Amino acid sequence: MFRIALPMLVASLALAGCGDPCANTEIASALSPEGRRRAVLFERSCGATTGFSAQVSIVDPGETPKGPGNAFVADSDHGLAVEGAGGGVWADIRWLSDDHLLVRHAAGARIFRSEPEVSGVKVIYATGRPPS
Repeated sequence: MFRIALPMLVASLALAGCGDPCANTEIASALSPEGRRRAVLFERSCGATTGFSAQVSIVDPGETPKGPGNAFVADSDHGLAVEGAGGGVWADIRWLSDDHLLVRHAAGARIFRSEPEVSGVKVIYATGRPPS
């Protein structure tokens, strides 16, 4: 019995350490005009070996993004793009209508995800500059 219990114990301890090492820090959020969705701009950090990234998720009101952004993920490409709050690339969110979201980001950003639609919301992307 000990021969079976020990390997199971080792395997369960190994799996217990496999949680998500990343943390999300909300920078800004905005409810859609009719309040049916919430856009959240957040900075995501996954530890000392990775840089910060700006991410956007579209979620239900009162919900917090879990995991990476479902609409937009970008970083400053090692400082080539202007950085914003939280250390990630500068980005901004604004609802144009209840089903259209504008995501502006710094020119030169290294974009990993830019979904054209999330949960029935069309997402429009544009480069921009942070306010002076």
